[in-house]
Amino acid sequence: MIIRPLTVFEREAVRNFYLALSPEDRRKRFCCSLSDETISGYVDRLNFTRDTILAVFDEQAELVGLAELVRGAEAGEMAFSVRPDKRGRKIGTKLMQRLLLRARMCGIEKVFVLFLSDNTPMRRMAVSAGMALSSVDGEARAARELPAPSAEELAHWFIEEALSHGGYFGTLGPVDIHRMRRVASKCG
Repeated sequence: MIIRPLTVFEREAVRNFYLALSPEDRRKRFCCSLSDETISGYVDRLNFTRDTILAVFDEQAELVGLAELVRGAEAGEMAFSVRPDKRGRKIGTKLMQRLLLRARMCGIEKVFVLFLSDNTPMRRMAVSAGMALSSVDGEARAARELPAPSAEELAHWFIEEALSHGGYFGTLGPVDIHRMRRVASKCG
């Protein structure tokens, strides 16, 4: 599994991922039912330069999960979606961990997630990430203050970034990726 940020050149992959979601999965991701046209418009407005869109790719290089961090004036808003056939493998949790570190690296001091109260997996993810929960009229909000990253966390992030890009594009050549990951895990 590879987690890496997407670029503007991968906008169509994001569009295809969201359009493939079932009506129920769209409702859970966007907190309401959305048409194909509305989703397409949403994807057209994504700012890949200002915001962070992380993707998870499986061993066949198929996009299986997305996480977004949209920077706001007061806090960063996060959102998550994992393909139904890949759920239950902690993909969302890994995306949450990477997005929280990315937010910290970008100097974001507070993050939040909005989700429907009946979205139990999202609730569990938020609680496990140490977020405070509140709920009103069927919608939940999870929020958390973020400390600045440590030097070790920065080192771990940069190693993981290099590995994810190299692993996906095949540019690392004979480098032992598993050994590099063990080194990275000792940094954070």
